Amino acid sequence: MRKKNYNGKPNAKGRSYTSRFVRLEHSLLISNAYRALKPLARALIIEISMLYNGNNNGSLYLSVRDAADRLGVADHSSVTSAFDQLQELGFIEISKEAHFSVKASHLSRARCWRLTWESAVGKRRPSFAYLKREPKPQTRDRKRMEKGLRALKRYRKDLDSNRLPVLENDILVPDAYLSGIGNPHTQEQHP
Repeated sequence: MRKKNYNGKPNAKGRSYTSRFVRLEHSLLISNAYRALKPLARALIIEISMLYNGNNNGSLYLSVRDAADRLGVADHSSVTSAFDQLQELGFIEISKEAHFSVKASHLSRARCWRLTWESAVGKRRPSFAYLKREPKPQTRDRKRMEKGLRALKRYRKDLDSNRLPVLENDILVPDAYLSGIGNPHTQEQHP
């Protein structure tokens, strides 16, 4: 059993034993395909990514039933639709089909997935298929994508011109708090 290093400092190999995390690159989150995803499909990306440990891309086993349980959804058809949307827009690929007709425990498996933005076992580079795909025109997914892209464009424009509403809003941060008098939430209010 290895000794855990919880002080946050790297060990001799440059690794630290901090908690694991899910890596979703900014390029993935601002892509047209990601903007087109339904909220359930976005949550499913996180659940599939949680299975990835850095060495097992292409061996991420997740069934529709288990995904529904992990997402807290009772409707399996909506989870199936989320899997289909992730495949259609190029976020995941099937690496091994499910085999439930054979009842031997070592052969009976759920469908196996591969993340397209991570290197796969036996492959040198990720395919980044989601960067080349967009939803079909005149669909709800296309409208969702366009709306999300407009919101990102508006945010970037406001950020560049220093007009973010939260920063300019004096209701959220009272003057008494800014002037150093103290925390306005702990002060008594007078009528």
